[in-house]
Amino acid sequence: MSRTSGLSINLFLSERTWNGLVVADASSHNVKVFTAPKTKLDELVSRDDIKEKSGVYLLTGPNLEGGFGLEGYIGESDDLAVRLRSHAKRKRFWSRAYIAISKDSWLSKSHIRFLEARLVAVAKTAPLLARVNNLKQDLSYDRLTDGEAANLEDFIGLLSIIMPAIGCPLFAFPNSIHLGSVSIDHHIESSTGKAGTYFELVKGAARGIAYLRDGAFWVSKGSTARVEEYSSLRDGYRKTRAALVECGILVCDHHRGLLVFTQDVPFNSPSDAAAVIGTTSLNGRKEWKVLGKGISYSDWDAAQISNSK
Repeated sequence: MSRTSGLSINLFLSERTWNGLVVADASSHNVKVFTAPKTKLDELVSRDDIKEKSGVYLLTGPNLEGGFGLEGYIGESDDLAVRLRSHAKRKRFWSRAYIAISKDSWLSKSHIRFLEARLVAVAKTAPLLARVNNLKQDLSYDRLTDGEAANLEDFIGLLSIIMPAIGCPLFAFPNSIHLGSVSIDHHIESSTGKAGTYFELVKGAARGIAYLRDGAFWVSKGSTARVEEYSSLRDGYRKTRAALVECGILVCDHHRGLLVFTQDVPFNSPSDAAAVIGTTSLNGRKEWKVLGKGISYSDWDAAQISNSK
């Protein structure tokens, strides 16, 4: 009897949360992936398995030009620590880095240039990457043998499995939602790695749950949005909703008469998220409430600022 080969991934969460440094090691393969916020960059690049290492990387940050999604930058380097320290000073937009390396010294300069170009090609269709800054690479590398190219495609295939598991928006996470059977509360309970404050928005039958991460306002998978769009809804938000429907992130649950988020989605602001859910122009800072407490996002945010002084 034939049997599909499984894949074992060892995860290390340095702070017992997905918000800090996370390492994903495909134990039986020559692939290791890291992610960390910019605030933990020193911790990331000081690791022995990163120093003087070749690899590819994705930098992400809030998309300031649109209603949802992230801005990204994809690159390669034969000294990742030096390159990322440079980006921390010169590229202000990003708040999180994702790095992919081989565990030995297999990746040559030609290899990582090929991987960079392939990841840029993938990024063009990634639903949560609204804008990618570098789109100039091509895949014409005469120095690669057929065997090398095949091995690199296998490497990309492993990344497409590992990266979604650590929250990387480059590859879409498999759609595992069953409409009407998965509650938002269950999703929160199973997502304790996103430790922090949750916010709730209720508009009619629609209910959204959201959290802050890396400077973006994320609406949780399982949240719902109204189907009907009110006349006061701005054209930009109508286009955002249409884009989310087109890429399968918002799907219609005909039984409940609502649109359902099939994965967590980053928005530029609470108001952007509120408008997409409530289908009318809303002040998100007042409409979103701390889950279980009824405190507005605005008042909560003011308290955070006051407590940090």
